[in-house]
Amino acid sequence: MSLRFMLAAAVTLAACAGRTAEVSPAEIAELQERVAREPGNGDAVLRLSAALFSANRCDEAITTARTGMVLRPASALGPLVVGQCLERSERFQDALSTYDAFLAAHPDARGSDGVRGRRLLTERARATQSARAALAREAELAQTTLDPTVVAVLPLVIVGDSIYRPLSRGLAQMLTSDLALLQRFRMVERLQLSALLDEMQLGQSERFDASTTARVGQLVQAGRMVQGLTQIPDENNVRLEASVVLSTGVVTAPEAVTGRLRDLLQMEKDIVVALAGRLGYQLSQAERTAILENGTQNLAAFLAYSRGLEAEDLGDFSAAAMHFGQASQQDPGFQAARTSHQAAQAAPTAQQASAGQVVQVAQQVAEPPPAADEGGALGSGVADLAPTQSEATAAVSSNVTTQASSTSASQPPPPPVTPPTTVTGTIRIIFRLP
Repeated sequence: MSLRFMLAAAVTLAACAGRTAEVSPAEIAELQERVAREPGNGDAVLRLSAALFSANRCDEAITTARTGMVLRPASALGPLVVGQCLERSERFQDALSTYDAFLAAHPDARGSDGVRGRRLLTERARATQSARAALAREAELAQTTLDPTVVAVLPLVIVGDSIYRPLSRGLAQMLTSDLALLQRFRMVERLQLSALLDEMQLGQSERFDASTTARVGQLVQAGRMVQGLTQIPDENNVRLEASVVLSTGVVTAPEAVTGRLRDLLQMEKDIVVALAGRLGYQLSQAERTAILENGTQNLAAFLAYSRGLEAEDLGDFSAAAMHFGQASQQDPGFQAARTSHQAAQAAPTAQQASAGQVVQVAQQVAEPPPAADEGGALGSGVADLAPTQSEATAAVSSNVTTQASSTSASQPPPPPVTPPTTVTGTIRIIFRLP
């Protein structure tokens, strides 16, 4: 057991003194009396809100929890009670706003990962709700005029070894994230698009004809759709291309770049710049820099991240957490991987916990993510797969200026590293005190 985990457990022990890990409706009367005697006791107020939630008395639970949130703003229990009550009435956007406000103010608070886990589940529920509503209103939506500044990126088609298949979602997410940095466009969220494709039974598809793409665009109310293709016949001859599909179904000529596999993530930046031009927007230097610095240039980390997105879309949060954790190990600065790892790691517990266990979720202290493996199996070959930041800056600056494709010859990198099997253990400690 790591020293950091033992310290985290010690903090949990001290923080949980004087209370049980779970709450039940049977405690409501006693807690109401205590709150009446001690109206400033934030812990008692929040525990009462949790007991009311476990009794399915959500109106009272929300009012009580919001009082407790004023007294104990850094406690995750209040947002978890309010958010889950809102979820029960399918007010998913209000629940997300509650979780987001807490995480913005207290990102490292005890129980924050539990909030991230609930947020992920809520985001998926909202996306499914929106997808079903769109399909139910398809005839009506087909008559609306679409905003050309709303853009959605479909999963890319991957041609090559099946090991690279997860890049379909990873590259689509990276394109979405980069284009979102340009204030001109409003991007359709990946989960929203994924939920719609699932409802249309297209969730695992990569190839769409123009009419299907235009239909998807109408359903998500996107005036422009981006579809792409990545060909990886070998490590020295990689082609990345993307085209824009208009709401009429017309497909523009593809923007394309070629290069080595190790340069794939630089190539993606070039495609973003070319797509912005195709969409009628010229980037400022500040925007070019922001795009370059967004994400990772470590291909091994990005492939693991892409595997995590694929598992997450399938609802396999444990596998997603493992892959996101491997991505974080490969590149500790890859913030999207770290955030996704925290949410996916907490999601199974948040999903399986009963209403009475909301206190237990709020008290959890997550073990800090492991340090990057610099020299072991996970780290081997990274230097060959990932260019330095100066190399990336020079390459992108050159390609942005010319917006031309180029193929560079170099010694081929080693094959992608297969991460070692990770064994995860869970230690559950329940403290019951007077």
